[in-house]
Amino acid sequence: MIKLEMAEKPEYLSDEKVFELTEEFKESKKSVWNNENIKIPLLASSFGKCAYCECPLKTESNYMEVEHFEDKKHNENKVVIWENLLPSCKKCNGSKGNHNVLSEPIINPYLDDPKEHLVMRLYRFRGKTEKGTNTIDVTNLNHSSRLVLSRFEIGEKIDELIDTAWDRYGVFSERKDTRSRNRLIKVVEGLLDECQPKSDYAASTATNLLTDTKFIELVSVMKKDSIWTNELGALMINGSTLVLDCA
Repeated sequence: MIKLEMAEKPEYLSDEKVFELTEEFKESKKSVWNNENIKIPLLASSFGKCAYCECPLKTESNYMEVEHFEDKKHNENKVVIWENLLPSCKKCNGSKGNHNVLSEPIINPYLDDPKEHLVMRLYRFRGKTEKGTNTIDVTNLNHSSRLVLSRFEIGEKIDELIDTAWDRYGVFSERKDTRSRNRLIKVVEGLLDECQPKSDYAASTATNLLTDTKFIELVSVMKKDSIWTNELGALMINGSTLVLDCA
């Protein structure tokens, strides 16, 4: 989970429209929020991912649901209040269900920075605060086969690419030519791209890569050899903002 910025409220949700849709929901219980004018900006605000678990929402197996942070059963007047809506996968939305966030708060990634409430160990989240622990339990953030395994598989890919980067550094050290330098930079850039907010499971990937002593050492030798670029530096700084404390 990463900190998100709420998109500007769509013009579609004018005060009159909100009233109309809210009354329609109260009367018919229809999914009045299931509208592209709401779903598209929500999806854009989370980089196309579930706001809770960071799984991609553009694949056939994962489609977006509009999640109500204050649940619609107990808060009917907020069913189309923009600030109460999040993009979610079906699994997280279903796990949270009618959980009352007012009596037992969980992380709202548009309001809270997950770094203040979660830590990571071996691809699993742990609560740093009571709100963090509640979030893990309520949204099932440590589901083994669906989420922990996905984070692990990306972690394995990252580990292999670190080895590839070191191999390419070895070639560069021998040749000192532009081609070998560029091949090294390309793989390091690919690694750092996986740590950006737009990437799937970015929080766990950034935490694993940017706390890996093998990668940190690679960055150090690249800087020493003056082949660390400003672009790589910018990617690393941006990715570092997502790194969780490790338990």
